Amino acid sequence: MGQDRHAGTIAALPQGNLRHLVGWRPTLVGAAGAVASGALLTSAFPPLEWDWAAWLALVPLLLAPVPATPRRRALAGLLFGLLHCVTNLFWLNEVGFGAGVLLAAYCALYPAAWYLGVTELSQALGALHPGRGGHPADLRPGWRQAVYILGGALLWVGLEWVRSWLGTGFPWNELGVSQWQRPLLLALTCCTGIAGITFLLVAVNLALALVVVAWWRGVTKGTPRRAARAPLLTGVVLVGAAVLAARSAPRLPAPSGSLRVLAVQGNIAQCREWTEAQFAEALDVYTGLSLLAAPANRPDLVVWPESAVPAPLTYEPFKTRLQQVLPQIRTPLLIGAIDSRALPGARWTGTDWEPPLLDFNSALLLAADGQRLESYDKIHRVPFGEYVPFSRYLPWLVRMIGMGRDLVPGSEFTVFDLGQGARAGVNICFEDAFAEISREFVRRGANVLMTLTNDAWYAESAGSRQHLLHAVFRAAENRRPLLRSGNNSDTCLILPDGQVSGLLYDVVTGNRFLRGTQVYEIPLYDSPPLTLYARWGNWFAQVASALAALLVLGLTVRIVGARAARRQALQTRSVA
Repeated sequence: MGQDRHAGTIAALPQGNLRHLVGWRPTLVGAAGAVASGALLTSAFPPLEWDWAAWLALVPLLLAPVPATPRRRALAGLLFGLLHCVTNLFWLNEVGFGAGVLLAAYCALYPAAWYLGVTELSQALGALHPGRGGHPADLRPGWRQAVYILGGALLWVGLEWVRSWLGTGFPWNELGVSQWQRPLLLALTCCTGIAGITFLLVAVNLALALVVVAWWRGVTKGTPRRAARAPLLTGVVLVGAAVLAARSAPRLPAPSGSLRVLAVQGNIAQCREWTEAQFAEALDVYTGLSLLAAPANRPDLVVWPESAVPAPLTYEPFKTRLQQVLPQIRTPLLIGAIDSRALPGARWTGTDWEPPLLDFNSALLLAADGQRLESYDKIHRVPFGEYVPFSRYLPWLVRMIGMGRDLVPGSEFTVFDLGQGARAGVNICFEDAFAEISREFVRRGANVLMTLTNDAWYAESAGSRQHLLHAVFRAAENRRPLLRSGNNSDTCLILPDGQVSGLLYDVVTGNRFLRGTQVYEIPLYDSPPLTLYARWGNWFAQVASALAALLVLGLTVRIVGARAARRQALQTRSVA
């Protein structure tokens, strides 16, 4: 009788309401899939670093019911992208202005576009019924599944590559970064760059979705399970090709020597506008640690991070103090600092320079007597941190967000001669997220890479750890050791194979956010070989992007043609 009463209740409901309730069920399940995929994708990066999650993070989204209309598919993709990007970039909110949320809203457009593209690709390959979205369950076994896997992976790589250069570029946390602890995959970057790992991860996700569908249909409907053969075979072939490419990574000879470096980590809190008291504190901390550690360890070089002291190097008290301290350290100093310089031909008016001095974010090599030997000016500036785009037309934005000055970009990839046969290319701050910059240093003869950074802006969040992982790939892609000097955390040496060594941390608590020093023996190699990546750059990402563009063009033609056919059919019916 309970069943009869229930049936009667359902029958009594207005049919429109019933359709409404039934129609919302796939939408809710689809939203749950988008949320699950977004959360899994974030968990593959710091702070959790569950790298295994990247191999299946997209599967819930792919298996969920696909909304019937393009607008709803776009919303589902945007939900997936927003959840991942907001949680992944939440640390950026430490600088204020909701910076993490604003940047996440932009970055979310790329995974949303990928979801739209991959569902349209599935629809095109599966010859789906009108009104249904692109779902793996609707794909016919065989070559269509292989095209679906390859096309979806190419599309993701292409979109990440566009994100890496569009506007000022933001190649942060590309999907392959999650695999920083996998030596075999790190070796793959010598050939393909990080894009090769990203391609493999997305392809495996797509193949897994097809295998799950084939298995589920075999269990529930008794259909032949050979439908899983094509995605399994495609996955095996791609993994095999990746292994062969990784095995081709050049082997380095035994080190011919080493460079002994003392890295100083002051752990100084940051300020938007420094005071004399903050300047004095930072200068006391860095000079004090250097004077304490250098005589005991006898390094070849002392390294201070980016903006170690919050004042231009030309500030007289700063310059005077260095001239007093360096003869006591008796060691060259590589320091990150603001460098104010006059243009060639500038004249002193008696009160100021005409034209005014230009400010650069620089890495400077000072001799033991304080003489400036070489300098490198940061080429890729941080928008809204080191300059405000369109500042001439948006003065209110400068007042609200700006740091009080626009830094001038550098133009020369300076390779420092550090002695002992060490030739170093120095990234400043998040320049090490841009693979081409480290590559240019290597092509100009660098056998050592360095990063001088100041991640103290993000306090003790996951920002510094995420930043560190990008440096791992710069070392692995070029087969060069990389010394990372941080202001508040993650000072370490990264070996040419990507292994992190000598991370500075508190041995009792495990805390990485501390004040201290560490000595590193950087291995040096005479004429180390150039990797394929160092020679050809982002060739894999560019080829993938070109193929993805052709794929998008084909899908666009198909969509336009289908709409034209529907309009023609409607006109024919109205005439009839």
